[in-house]
Amino acid sequence: MIEIREAMPGDGRSLALVGIRSWESAVVGWGENIAEMRANAHTAYHDFCARQWDRILVAHDHGTIVGWGAREKLDHYISDLWVDPAQQGKGVGARLLVALEDDIRKAGFENAELETHANNAPAIAFYERFGYRVTAMSVKYAPGLQQDIPKVSMLKELGLEA
Repeated sequence: MIEIREAMPGDGRSLALVGIRSWESAVVGWGENIAEMRANAHTAYHDFCARQWDRILVAHDHGTIVGWGAREKLDHYISDLWVDPAQQGKGVGARLLVALEDDIRKAGFENAELETHANNAPAIAFYERFGYRVTAMSVKYAPGLQQDIPKVSMLKELGLEA
């Protein structure tokens, strides 16, 4: 059974490995040179998960981390949502997204924003199923990957709880 909890300091390595597996499985079909980006991606995931663990929600199944999502600046922006490829399509991402949106709403924000790779059609469709809409397309420099990445910005109006 999938449960959501806040990350703990010791989760960093497991979180990074889930993020890396998810990232690699997504980018393989986009024509990106994964070998060129892999070392930078590994460093970026490990650094982020070690430093920002207190901004991460974890999805686990009987103690095994199967996905995670983050609000890096604790604002309305969802900076990360990663699900282990073996667990995709089982509701893990949905549970994480709803939990992140709940946290955003509780913090007093009326909308949630996120970005995903412009070539990540499955992710875009996933977010659209949850009420997100594309608001912009751009190319942004990703410091962790040390290269420009085509991005789609998405927005969902949450409203405040009564």
